[in-house]
Amino acid sequence: MNSKKVTRSAVFASFTALLLCASMLVATTFAWFTDSVTSSGNIIKSGTLDVEMHWADGTKAVPADDSTDWTDASTGAIFNYDLWEPGYTEVRHIKIKNAGTLALKYQLRIVATGTASDLTDAIDVYFTDPAAQVADRTALNAVTPIGSLTSVLAAMPANTKGELTDGSSAVVTLALKMRESAGNEYQDKSIGSSFAVQLLATQLTAENDSFDNQYDVEAPLDYILVSNATELKAALAAKEANIMLTDDAVASEPYAVDYNANINGAGHTIKRADGYTGTLFNVATGATLTMEAVVVDGGAVWANRAVGSVGNSANNGVVATGNLIATTGNGSIVLNKDAVLQNNDGANAVSLATRGGGTLTVNGAQIINNRSAAGAIWGGGNIIINEGSKINGNHATTIGGAIRMVDGYNNITFTMNGGEMNYNSSAGTGGAIWGGNRATYIFNGGEMAYNTSATGGGAIWTGTYESYTFAGSFELHDNSSGDLGGAVRFCDHASLTMTGGAVYGNTVNGESSAFYLNNNSATITGGSIADNFSYSGGLGLTMGNVDMDGVISFNLATNHNTAYLAESFNTFKFTVNEAAANFAQFNFKPAAGYTYTDGDEAKLVCMNAGYETYWDAVTGTFRLKAI
Repeated sequence: MNSKKVTRSAVFASFTALLLCASMLVATTFAWFTDSVTSSGNIIKSGTLDVEMHWADGTKAVPADDSTDWTDASTGAIFNYDLWEPGYTEVRHIKIKNAGTLALKYQLRIVATGTASDLTDAIDVYFTDPAAQVADRTALNAVTPIGSLTSVLAAMPANTKGELTDGSSAVVTLALKMRESAGNEYQDKSIGSSFAVQLLATQLTAENDSFDNQYDVEAPLDYILVSNATELKAALAAKEANIMLTDDAVASEPYAVDYNANINGAGHTIKRADGYTGTLFNVATGATLTMEAVVVDGGAVWANRAVGSVGNSANNGVVATGNLIATTGNGSIVLNKDAVLQNNDGANAVSLATRGGGTLTVNGAQIINNRSAAGAIWGGGNIIINEGSKINGNHATTIGGAIRMVDGYNNITFTMNGGEMNYNSSAGTGGAIWGGNRATYIFNGGEMAYNTSATGGGAIWTGTYESYTFAGSFELHDNSSGDLGGAVRFCDHASLTMTGGAVYGNTVNGESSAFYLNNNSATITGGSIADNFSYSGGLGLTMGNVDMDGVISFNLATNHNTAYLAESFNTFKFTVNEAAANFAQFNFKPAAGYTYTDGDEAKLVCMNAGYETYWDAVTGTFRLKAI
């Protein structure tokens, strides 16, 4: 027999009969094949959904049981005829049997699997309802056709529907008839197209009594399909591992996720209802929520929106008190391709539990157009941003336009491998990121650009005792601030290691400015910096083989008069604060292993008028002298 059994999480069966028509003037072949099983519908009760479909030659009487008079699709039986001509009719009987333990609804429809030819315009389709059947199944039971084969293939209408209890069956007749009025223009024409008779089946329940919009999405076998907020909540409560939306959902209450759940939106939206302001998804300790191809919308409706960012735009929609997604403990969030978190105003789009070990992984998803006191993401755990991701257009009314990290106590890591964090803004510090102290940041790729802060750190305002690494293809450009660090403002005891990447186009009030380093350690040995930056304090700045086009301003405090060079270093320009008490003692100290080469001093270009760099062989340092 041809049948597909559908397990608890798969409630949609699709069986296909292919009608292949080669020519009007040669023998034409009819063959029946079984299509793949797909999941759909509502949440299935305990039991098995098992549907069988068979067919028989229209010239035979239809048996009442599963005798051999029924042609089994697996045999590949073939029926031939010689010629399409006006009035010619082909008839097939289709038997549908419920071989499972659950009552079901079924629907038959005709779907195109090829390209229709001109002949299909002259062929009418008769597709009878079981209630219209008579004893002689070889005769047409429908007086009026449902349409021409061309129109039926184009519209894919629901041709017949019915219900079956377990063990029961129904018979439907499909007939194709060439119109008596068909003229010579159809001579020597072939149907030239294959089409399928498709059987759709779903569990029979009171709360899901329609096939409308149930089968728009092809899904893997292990997915449960849901069409609204109520079904989504029920699927999560039932701990369905894989859930797919077949329609948009409007959420008026929170969804609890206390297991590993994967939601595929198939392009649909989960939107906060107008009267609901709370959190949409709560991810519990030990649970993971994975989302893809779904838009989660907080309900904000932006007016007078500034270019790139929501900024101070008016919101004519929902003002939220809760997040789009929040975790507790070590709950985890994974946002895959085409997942979008957007339009949350008043609270974070994502909130990771404070120092709870939670994680946020963004794999080609977007977190866009959100606004809160402290950015789109409250970073209480580890965050990974991968290629294709966008954290764009978010705004903080205080600090951290896109991400506000909390104190890490050396347990929090932010990693950016690709994607972009662009057009974020802050009314205070940290246009894109506000560091929360004692966290580690690694930038291997992607870009941070066009972020703005009203005060310091156009892209980043670091926390204290934090570690930053710029490497690989990472680009930090065209960020701006009102004060201290067009790109990054490093706070006390934060460190920078730069081995790659590019920094350019960053400004403070229109003036070139990449970094503001004050009492920080920094080792810059690779990549390129086209902007000016300043360094002060006593923890040490080491310059190496970086392509440096800007000017470094040294403002070293008393008793901290030494800057450092790597064993190998490139040319760069610098200035020194002549008013500092230790100006006369300022020097560059090369790393151990450095061997002086005549002319190396020319690499250290002093921009102070009347001074130049020279090599002091006695102290083994480069120093300044008046000229």
